[in-house]
Amino acid sequence: MSENIPTLYEWLGGIDALRRLTSRFYEHVKRDALLAMPDDPEFRSALVGYLEWGSRLAVINSQPGAQADQDAPMPKWGWGEVKGPYRG
Repeated sequence: MSENIPTLYEWLGGIDALRRLTSRFYEHVKRDALLAMPDDPEFRSALVGYLEWGSRLAVINSQPGAQADQDAPMPKWGWGEVKGPYRG
């Protein structure tokens, strides 16, 4: 291989290009009805619960000497009792 072949990071344009790309991507996410965060308190509550659960596991499993329980059950995420769509 040639020594003049840029890395993917260099080819993309480095940190400045990545920051512009990320900013532009999330500008579109916020404006897209399909991708934006739904205005649904049940969805938001479920998402927060999932993020908190994952964060707790990450803290526990990243401690020195920690060994993750490979047989631990995965939670079954759902919407709870179905009562019809939320209308904001």
